[in-house]
Amino acid sequence: MKLGSMAFAGLILAVGLVYEGMALYMPRGSLAQPGPGFFPVVIGVFLIVTAVGCVLQETLAGKRDKAQTAPPLSAESGDTHDRRSVHKTFQLLVLMIGYALALKPIGFLISIFLFLVVAIRIFGYRRWLPTLAMTAVIAGLSYIAFILWLKVPLPLGILDEVFG
Repeated sequence: MKLGSMAFAGLILAVGLVYEGMALYMPRGSLAQPGPGFFPVVIGVFLIVTAVGCVLQETLAGKRDKAQTAPPLSAESGDTHDRRSVHKTFQLLVLMIGYALALKPIGFLISIFLFLVVAIRIFGYRRWLPTLAMTAVIAGLSYIAFILWLKVPLPLGILDEVFG
């Protein structure tokens, strides 16, 4: 069990609980007509469930680590893994900045599609057809959920003439 991971999960749990507490005071509306508090309540629940999942995962990993008695293969293999993780994290940070900058000019739908394709590739999945299919489904569902259902005014960019 890593103390840093547990502390981070605990922090996210605390943030999620405070966020959810504040969101519960907002009018939620209904599924057909969501109010301004509907999405914050969903996000708060997501934060809480994710944090609890991380705490459970770290707790179970700690028990599993204690049960294993074999020493690690080498210190270098762990070092290489850490460097790759840092590299992927930096790539995702750059990708998120690029997404934020591209959102208004090229629009939500194209930006989220490109973001997801590159993010999936960063995480190591190399097959193009499933990647493009997953990304198209997720982008389409995001469009339906945020723009059509929740009426979030996200920029359509160059697709404004098509969907506008």
